[in-house]
Amino acid sequence: ERLNEFDRDKVRYNPPRDRLFAALDLSPFKATRVCILGQDPYPNTKDSCGLAFSSPSKDFRPTLEMIFKEYQDDLGLPKPTSGKLDQWAKQGVLLWNVIPTCFWWESLSHEKWTEWEYLTKEILERLSQDTSCVFVALGSYAKRYLDKYVKEEDSVVIYVSHPSPRAIHMSKVPFLGSRLFSTINTKLVSSGLKTIDWKL
Repeated sequence: ERLNEFDRDKVRYNPPRDRLFAALDLSPFKATRVCILGQDPYPNTKDSCGLAFSSPSKDFRPTLEMIFKEYQDDLGLPKPTSGKLDQWAKQGVLLWNVIPTCFWWESLSHEKWTEWEYLTKEILERLSQDTSCVFVALGSYAKRYLDKYVKEEDSVVIYVSHPSPRAIHMSKVPFLGSRLFSTINTKLVSSGLKTIDWKL
């Protein structure tokens, strides 16, 4: 209902309405093997596309630059030429922001929306109860939701710092050097699941 009001009043928010549930469309529950949680969308409308951390722009945001640095270091692959992460999503990697919208140029502007907390709660609880899934929290906001709604003793959970340049060292497990991509695949194999082909 709030978004309908915003649309009526021409209030701008990210991602575009038609991309709001792109992550769920590309990686439906039954297909999801990995759930990577971010904070909220890029505040720049040209970058926000409905998949956490993904961007259609060739001018990579600093956060995506850090992700691709770890991608290169961990996997020994060349830096991708596109910031679109749809190929991961189509393999069952749910790229979800725990707060899935924000106003243009205002990070965390929808932080207190209870509607989004209920939605993210439902997504996490359904995935943890109904599927074999590796959960990954990138940063403190994502970790807060996993701690609340996923039982670590019943699920495979990975925590690392947020990949933004300001936050990459702000946890006991820094993002850079975490070998996140190979670690996820190791956890998938241990759970009897098919690995992700991360190559972009």
